[in-house]
Formats: sequence, C-alpha cells, structure tokens
Amino acid sequence: MMQPEHQLYSYSYLYRITSTSPSFIHKMIGLFVSSLDEYVAELELLLQSKNLQELKKVLHKMKPSMMNLEIKGAGEILSRVSGSDIWTTATSDSICQLTNTLKEIKPLMEQDLHELSKEVS
Repeated sequence: MMQPEHQLYSYSYLYRITSTSPSFIHKMIGLFVSSLDEYVAELELLLQSKNLQELKKVLHKMKPSMMNLEIKGAGEILSRVSGSDIWTTATSDSICQLTNTLKEIKPLMEQDLHELSKEVS
C-alpha cells in the first residue's frame, strides 16, 4: 500500500480512519484536487474584496478536507482567521500563504492520485 510522504501535507489521518482502503483514499484526494482551483479562485477574489465574513464561510467549507489531508499551516490559518473580527494585513498574509500552499500541493497530489490509481484498479 503506497503511503506518500510530503512536507506540505499527509495522508496518515486518512489511512488511520479507513483501515487502508485505497479506493476511499483515492476518492478523497480526487475530490480535494478537483476543488483546488475553485478554492484558490475564491481565496484570491476574497483577498481583493477583503470580505471577512465570506472568507470565514469559504474556509469553513474547506476545513474538513484541509484537516483530513493535514495540510501544513492550514490549522493555524483557520483558527487565526476564525478568531479575527476585522481584516488585517495578517489576514491577507495568511490567505496568500494558504493560496500558495494549495497551488504547490495540486501537482503533487495529482501525482499521488496517478500512483494510487495503479493500486485501486
């Protein structure tokens, strides 16, 4: 069973909760990867509009996937933004950091999906 290790994210939580079902893990990663472009686009728009309430909604929607995939820094960013009442430069910095991480993760996860699909089929 392939269990890729990465600095930016980890599948160890998924492996723990699924008793190593490759098809479930493949599906979870696939769903996240297919949502990445939309997430990045939403975050970039919110970075322009600085709409904190909308940002909190988007992050709330992303939270389960980001926590299940243990995306580096996501937990801190989510709690920092959730706890803030006004948009600050720290908010902008956090969203930039998260957006860059998501952009960096996408090709890596696509490669993992490719590797996992050999095991699933």
